[in-house]
Amino acid sequence: MKDKTHSEPINLGRRKFVSSAVALGAGATALGGSALASAGAKSEGSCKAPGCDYDVIVVGGGNAGAVAARDSVKNGYKTLLLEARNRLGGRTFSSEIDGVPIELGGTWIHNTQPFVWAEVERYGLEVVETPGAVPDVMHVILENGKRLTLAEDDLVEAAMGWEAYVADARKIIPRPYDILHNREEALRAEKINALAHLDNLKLTPLQRAFNRGFIEAIAHNVAESVSYLEVLRLYLIGGGCLPTFMDTTIRFKLKDGTISLIHKIVEDGRPDLKMSSPVKSIHDLGDRAVVTTLRGESFSCRAVISCLPMNTIVNIDFQPPLPTGVVAAGKERHPGAGLKLYIKVKGDVGNVSTVAPGRPLNFVLTYKQGKDHTLLVAFGADTQALDVYDDNAVEKALDEHLPGTKVLSTMNYDWNNDPYAQGTWATYRPGWLGKYHDQFQKGYGRLFFGSSDHGEGWRGTIDGAIGGGVRAAQKVKQLLG
Repeated sequence: MKDKTHSEPINLGRRKFVSSAVALGAGATALGGSALASAGAKSEGSCKAPGCDYDVIVVGGGNAGAVAARDSVKNGYKTLLLEARNRLGGRTFSSEIDGVPIELGGTWIHNTQPFVWAEVERYGLEVVETPGAVPDVMHVILENGKRLTLAEDDLVEAAMGWEAYVADARKIIPRPYDILHNREEALRAEKINALAHLDNLKLTPLQRAFNRGFIEAIAHNVAESVSYLEVLRLYLIGGGCLPTFMDTTIRFKLKDGTISLIHKIVEDGRPDLKMSSPVKSIHDLGDRAVVTTLRGESFSCRAVISCLPMNTIVNIDFQPPLPTGVVAAGKERHPGAGLKLYIKVKGDVGNVSTVAPGRPLNFVLTYKQGKDHTLLVAFGADTQALDVYDDNAVEKALDEHLPGTKVLSTMNYDWNNDPYAQGTWATYRPGWLGKYHDQFQKGYGRLFFGSSDHGEGWRGTIDGAIGGGVRAAQKVKQLLG
């Protein structure tokens, strides 16, 4: 948000996060307060197991948790949905800037994403487009700082460079939803970081900059933080051709915001819902599980579905303890730790997108055009490289992309300091698949994972979250009968 007098270090800390969250939370309530109120109604029916408060308790009210709770209710189980925040949505967050609806977290969906698209069809939600996903003008800033405006021949050159990067994708991952089907090849590729593979290719400066920029956008971090296999995975599940892949990542979004889908799901299932209820512990006692909140409330159940982000799960007391791989990954943290920033600028700068690897803002595109202003959405790999609360610093960073542009206001959300996220979307670091994959896929006694961070397919996305919730609810049904 706009802060001309900000003089703290770029490491903003919790004070700045809390002040931002309060203001943004008010916006979220205005966008969906009535739906939240009705979604909190008590579910009907009683627990099927004597001595338990619920059949199923779902921890985390994002897309995964909402679906897991809905499906558990529809499977005939008395279900409680616990959410730590005062809003639903998790790492999706519908808000607004100067009256214009925006998404501070997860945003884009596509018909190649089976789980979310099924929900869009189920509830008849309207989808709209982001202009900059199909820009009239595209710029690439080379690694030497030179800015190119791409002509048709340049676009072909860039696309050929990308195809060279992903040339072995189908050989390495013949089944993107079964990533270890070709286990030996996949494990070999996932030990290589994405930048190292780029360094091994003979590419033009344009091709290298284009590829590196997109890899940084995928990782939401520097290119070496994510494995080469992760790039191939996203490319293949995104259609296996560059235009479709680009459409899957930044083109289509819900007209009424991601919160509209969350509310539809929760209202459809009508589980018991407790907001502002962070979980302190989850104990599996053998014949039942007990979930205790930081408020001291305890609820017993026959099964728990954890839809918590990977980076936060280690903050909860699990008994028996979580598997060592799940804990190790959570402590190491997945790479997603960059910034997403909405920038309102003076005048109509056109329908544009820019790719700029290694810069404070490495990807910028038009989000909405107005007569006297343009709303841009921008991403950066390194939060330490830009103070997003300083409009002068933002204007300077944006000048590399769109020279002479005047910043009017900005809006972002600090997911890295959010205690219930501690990061953005999840991709995997080099070596993670071999070390942790098998442990991520399992249930443990009465505990099941429903987070998108621990899944396959569209991991780290809205679709991955919904898929994780669907699968977890199905596993609970198999346990409980």
